[in-house]
Amino acid sequence: MKLLVLFSAALLSACAYGTSAMAFPPSMTVAYRDLRLDTAVDRAMLVRRVDRAVGTFCKAYDPMDPDTRFDARLASGRHCPGAAAILLAQRMPANVRRAYRAGRREQGGSRMPAISESK
Repeated sequence: MKLLVLFSAALLSACAYGTSAMAFPPSMTVAYRDLRLDTAVDRAMLVRRVDRAVGTFCKAYDPMDPDTRFDARLASGRHCPGAAAILLAQRMPANVRRAYRAGRREQGGSRMPAISESK
């Protein structure tokens, strides 16, 4: 099953500083291979999966811990869901990202900021 995974830069910084006791930020994983992204129903399922992954991430992520904070946009718990969704979407293959954005529009939910299609 193909998965999207967001790993933090804190992982690399821990190696550089030699800190073995550092608590790493959680990762976000979204399965999408079982979805037909050309259908509205499956695009809605993708949006729900992303929302669930982001929600789980933001509950476990401590924006006040400078050792695990890896992106300035995640420094506020209030902004975590939107910023985390953007970070996850930036790592999606282009076709999955387009399907996710279309699914968000179809649901009439909040619009995601523009995400570069070059990745």
